[in-house]
Amino acid sequence: MNKTLIALLTAAAATLSLGAHADATMTPSQAKAADAQAKGDYKADKAQAKADYNQNRTACKENSSGAVERACKNDAKAQEKQDKADAKLQYKQDKADNKADTK
Repeated sequence: MNKTLIALLTAAAATLSLGAHADATMTPSQAKAADAQAKGDYKADKAQAKADYNQNRTACKENSSGAVERACKNDAKAQEKQDKADAKLQYKQDKADNKADTK
């Protein structure tokens, strides 16, 4: 009895998960909206990276001088580049996911 019940529940779960997976595809208009959302997120992440850079650069000016200030500014610039690269990578991944979901 228990084995029959387990088999029945397993079959039901498999059927339901296949139905949910079939609904996971997007229509072209949904994909376009998702791409627009991804691009907006990308632009917002780039703007945040720039704002963080400006804030870090200002902190460097206020808290240090000379070679230490230059090193601090260089670190801030490197962090900005890393943040922008991460944002771009995430944007490309989101676009690829959207493209895969429309097929």
